[in-house]
Amino acid sequence: MSDIEDNTKELKADECLPEEKKTTKRLLDVEDEDNDSDVTLDDPDAPPSTAQTTTPILSSSSSLLPTANNNTTSSTTTTAAGHSHAHTHNNSSNSHHPLEPPPPKISTPSPKSFSTSPIFSGQQVHPSTYAHHDESSDSEHTYFNGRRIICESGSSDISGSEDNSSISRPMKKKKKSMRREGKIYDLLEQRLGSEALRSTISNPNFTFDWPYELVLVRHGQSEGNEAQSRSKRGDLSAYTPEFKKKHSSTYRLTDKGIQQAKIAGKWVRENIAQVFDRYYTSEYVRAMETASLLGLEESKWLTEIQLRERDKGKMDNISWTEKNEKFGHEMELRKRDSFFWAPPGGESIANICTRVEHTFTTLRRECANKRVVIVCHGEIMWAFRVRLERLSQIRFHQLQSSKDPRDQIHNTSILWYTRVHPKTGEIFPYFKFLRSVCPWRPEYSAPGWLEFDRPVYTNEELMESVRTVPRYVNNFDKDDGPNSHPEPPKA
Repeated sequence: MSDIEDNTKELKADECLPEEKKTTKRLLDVEDEDNDSDVTLDDPDAPPSTAQTTTPILSSSSSLLPTANNNTTSSTTTTAAGHSHAHTHNNSSNSHHPLEPPPPKISTPSPKSFSTSPIFSGQQVHPSTYAHHDESSDSEHTYFNGRRIICESGSSDISGSEDNSSISRPMKKKKKSMRREGKIYDLLEQRLGSEALRSTISNPNFTFDWPYELVLVRHGQSEGNEAQSRSKRGDLSAYTPEFKKKHSSTYRLTDKGIQQAKIAGKWVRENIAQVFDRYYTSEYVRAMETASLLGLEESKWLTEIQLRERDKGKMDNISWTEKNEKFGHEMELRKRDSFFWAPPGGESIANICTRVEHTFTTLRRECANKRVVIVCHGEIMWAFRVRLERLSQIRFHQLQSSKDPRDQIHNTSILWYTRVHPKTGEIFPYFKFLRSVCPWRPEYSAPGWLEFDRPVYTNEELMESVRTVPRYVNNFDKDDGPNSHPEPPKA
């Protein structure tokens, strides 16, 4: 019998791991202009909406999401006072996405397969459990996804109105005009003064600071997105001989993707800025096409190969059916751990996290104290999130597997990072505030500006996470104890 006790621990339903507690985001309390209207594009591949109603737009061929369903579940945004705001989902949490076949059983155990772990169960964390927050101040804040909200998107913040419509419609209220440089620039000018601000932006001295703002935009729906969506429904009509000859780097946007890009551009111009100091785009065709459609008139785009999408290797541009037929074992391994798994001949998420570090070096060397916009890809944006927000692999798994569409990165989703406090204008040395927006489906957007901190763990908190993972192999021989003196091997 072993002298070491296996302290594997199964968490109770109301318990949370340190990774979730420590990646707290606080919703900031920032006043905003009035919200008038929302733009909604139908997305058959997206998770069920958290909004109770949706607004049809674009063409008459677009189908509408149902506004009500008998099978509903709810997710909650938890306030520091312990109150919950319910958000309705249009299907059961136990049902599979209608476009995806039921996943095969996983024979290999992994941390992701333990349903008792709150990392993968999507549980909400009460702010009082966050060790690094002062309890007296926590009672005044609202939290979303474990992070404090600076401002709710329905109330006002520096981003202005949420009117994202690209279709002419009567305005309910006249919106405040916004200067071309954006409202973060306004806050900086108030804090530093006009001349000092211009000097910090144009000063040739190398400060190696981060940009004041970093705006990431995912490309619109591409040929590949649409082809994969169809193949998950068993429709392989998109995979014609001509299309199968394409490499994924040459995917064009669909008509829906073009509409999404235009709506995203309108949102950026009206809520962030009309001009930036630096413009980057991935060299992949769908990203360049999206960048050109954003309508940033004075833009001078730099293509950057480091911003290319994750390399899928031998699994590039093949249907969902073919992936499961030819690479069934690899698909099983992917379910075991999607962060470190790489397709045959391709890259893992961990690989591209290393790749985006090259972009960080460029941003700090060439774009210190500037405003930067980047058009790239979904999994590259996940890598940005992991590195900028210091998400652990465990937290990444939780967010990626979340059923809440606000946790996902959709086509033309926008991640707006800043190191300037959106309310006070206080400048931090690193990115500390995030706004996540899906312009064509506003209900997929986070509630407002979120504040985040780099997580720090105690010995006990590290062990708390360790003990959720079972140990199957052990060795502690009494004869190998500290007081034993094994004989040397005989010659």
